[in-house]
Amino acid sequence: MVENIFLNLYFIGILAIGYNSFKKVKTSSHFFIANREANVFQVTGSLLATVLGSSAILGNVASTYSIGWAGIWLLLCAAFGLLMLLPLIKRFEKFKGYNLPELLGSFHGEEVRVLSSFIISIAWIGIVAAQIMGAAQIMGIISNFSYIQSVLLSGVIFIIYTILGGQLSIIKTDCIQLVFILLGVILCFLFLPDFNLNYVPLSVINEKFSTLDLIVLVLTYSSTFLVGPDIYSRLFCAKNSDIAKKSILISVSILIPLAFILTRIGIYAAGAYPNLTNGQSPLLYVAAHTLPKGISLMLYFGLLSAIISTADTCLLTSASIFTEIFTKNLETQKSIKLTRVSIALFGIFSILVALKLKFILSSLLLALSVYSGALIVPALLGILGYRFKKEFVLSAIILGGAIALLGKVYGGSNANYILIFAFFINAITLMLGRKK
Repeated sequence: MVENIFLNLYFIGILAIGYNSFKKVKTSSHFFIANREANVFQVTGSLLATVLGSSAILGNVASTYSIGWAGIWLLLCAAFGLLMLLPLIKRFEKFKGYNLPELLGSFHGEEVRVLSSFIISIAWIGIVAAQIMGAAQIMGIISNFSYIQSVLLSGVIFIIYTILGGQLSIIKTDCIQLVFILLGVILCFLFLPDFNLNYVPLSVINEKFSTLDLIVLVLTYSSTFLVGPDIYSRLFCAKNSDIAKKSILISVSILIPLAFILTRIGIYAAGAYPNLTNGQSPLLYVAAHTLPKGISLMLYFGLLSAIISTADTCLLTSASIFTEIFTKNLETQKSIKLTRVSIALFGIFSILVALKLKFILSSLLLALSVYSGALIVPALLGILGYRFKKEFVLSAIILGGAIALLGKVYGGSNANYILIFAFFINAITLMLGRKK
């Protein structure tokens, strides 16, 4: 099959880029933050490529298929979170660390750094797993691989690529990946047939997606762009704060129309193919049954690019943060070696999760709910200059994360209320320990 040839060449190219970057990694700064030399083009490309993973693209279209125009909120909430981040950029200028837990540690102490590192590194396994699931779905269409084979192959590719080049390869190739992403999605949108007028999609707020659902999405999704380890890892690569700000503004200006495009594709899928099962991706089904073969192939590789960009960023983030629990800093060659070992371990765990769950959005939202309930409030208040007693910060993180996890796993119809309660308890606990 021609598709198999293209797929093999694509993966060989990815690994070749990783190997080329491997030879250029000289210091920990190169490996973890691309030596803080990224320009506007590179930071913007990396930001967008990180945001537009399998959850944002496949998940957006899938949720639109079920809830109508309300599906547009996913990317709009991402754009909103990035906009809220703009006023905070100047506050990072004097920070010389590599990641979010280091920032939290500078606010609240070493114990908080260690606890937040543990929570983020474990939660991010679910996000990497979501990307592997998306890659497996696409590879199953392009090739004759089974789901299990696709999960294993894509997972191994992600692991090897991230081990080789670290942030240096990620920041440079994300711009190329972004071109594939945008080209694939836009061509899919442009080549859709006329809309099915017999299908009337649900509005942006409806019986399947309430105002309360939107509030929870802002709390658990927008907040991860305001205070998120992957987003911060992009911004810490920028040469200066002006480049970071410009990159955020450009990213938002692209995300907003893209939210409409992906939602419109989902609405078309719901009108044209109303009887898809839960295991079928509406976007991939449209590509296979509606689009010309060349356009569908472009979309598949665009989606693979999106997934690889997000997966390698998340994998490096979780592995480097976990390594720092034991090394206490990442400014040594030993830290690079240990991080590469951690990448392999976290990648393997992510593959196992992908084999077990098989639902992209559930994996993503479970991870983000735990992270949000535990760390968003302490991080944001710390950035804004508030300081709290160490034991109260630790209690707030544990209580908020545990309640959010319980709400997501056992909450049922009350899950949204429990998630909001997690934020409330987190904030109240912190305020009880505020330093005068």
